[in-house]
This record gives sequence, C-alpha cells and structure tokens, in this order.
Amino acid sequence: MKITRHIIIRILTVAIPMFLLYFYSEMAIEANRQREHRTDAGLGIAFLFAFVLIILLVGFITDSIVRIFKKQYSVALINVPFLLLFLIPVLYISCQFSGEIFYCKCFS
Repeated sequence: MKITRHIIIRILTVAIPMFLLYFYSEMAIEANRQREHRTDAGLGIAFLFAFVLIILLVGFITDSIVRIFKKQYSVALINVPFLLLFLIPVLYISCQFSGEIFYCKCFS
C-alpha cells in the first residue's frame, strides 16, 4: 500500500499542473479568438509548459536524490519513468536546435 500511495502522489503531482495548464490554454486561446488583433497566445503557453516541465524535472530529481540518501530505493525507482517522460520534450527541443546528435535520427 505504501508504494501505491507514492505512485498516486506522483501521478497527481504531474496531472494537476498539466490540467491547469490545459484549462488556461483553452481560456487564453478563446480570449485570443475574440480579439480583433490577435497575439501569439501559443508561444506564451509553450513558455508556461516549459516552465512547468523544468520545475517538475527539478522536483523529481531532487526527490530521487533525497530518497536515495534515505535508502528508500524502491520509492526512488518510481521517479525514473516520470523523469524519462520529462526528458522526451527536452531531447526533442535539443534536436530542433542541433540535428547532428546521434539520437536525433529517431525524431526525424
């Protein structure tokens, strides 16, 4: 039961900011449609997504380090799939900036 609780906490830690960002983006895009001179709402949403992603990445890395020092290895292993999930957009953006890295061939 203890491991299940940690998994649910981590899923909620990721899901709540993503749902809030989704609802904010729906409101921002709808407000942007009603304007006469439209702005670039998508770029702001992308910056917010990157900010949330970086905060979550740093938080999960910090939690993993703390759990390893406390010798709670099974709880630290729960963070690995989330960290891998957060690294996919980071790797994709790095491939867009420089396409010469070996793992960029999978994205193209």
